[in-house]
Order: sequence, then structure tokens, then C-alpha cells
Amino acid sequence: MLGLELLVAALTPFKATLHAPTHTPRVNTPWVITIRATDLHGKPIRARLTMRFLFAGVPVGKVDNGRTYTFTGTWREKKGNEIEFPASARGQPLTFQALVTARRQTIKLNYWVKAH
Repeated sequence: MLGLELLVAALTPFKATLHAPTHTPRVNTPWVITIRATDLHGKPIRARLTMRFLFAGVPVGKVDNGRTYTFTGTWREKKGNEIEFPASARGQPLTFQALVTARRQTIKLNYWVKAH
């Protein structure tokens, strides 16, 4: 399987990364994330971003009503607009998924979360 991963990495013309402070965010508290998009040499590139939540692999919610953001290099929510988990999400095993598109390719960044 490692060979397939190397092939996919070689065919992807950019890198995308997700940084989040914790897999277990608190309910009704800002969860500040950062998304980066760079070329294979680490230079910031222009990209598009859409975010959603999955439950057992099925999309169950859109972040910011499914808005698509365009950014160069680094993206983060504006202060006061950070993601917050409602009380109904407490204890639910979810996957946060960031879809980063650049250079005609999309990278899906998956990050498991369980609000408490």
C-alpha cells in the first residue's frame, strides 16, 4: 500500500495541512483551526476551501453554510466567527473535513473530533 501512497503524493501538485488545537473541543467554545496550502517546495499558493462534518463517513453538516473560501497560503476563521460545537454535538464522534482545491486537484483533510 505504501507504493500507492507514494504515487498519489507524486501526482498531487501541492500540499495541504490542517492544524487544530484538540480532537476534543469544548461545546460552545471557539475551535480555532488553520489550513495551509503550499507548492511542493513550501511556497504559499492560491487555493479554495470548503469545510463540513461527517458522521460515519456521511456528510451531516456544512461549516459556514457551505461557503467556499479563496485564500493564498494560510486560512483561518476571522476572530469571532470561529467554529463552535453546539450542545447537541457533545459526545458524538465526528470527522471534520476540509476540502482544499488547487491546481485542478482536491485534497481532503480529515480530523476526528468529539466535543465535550
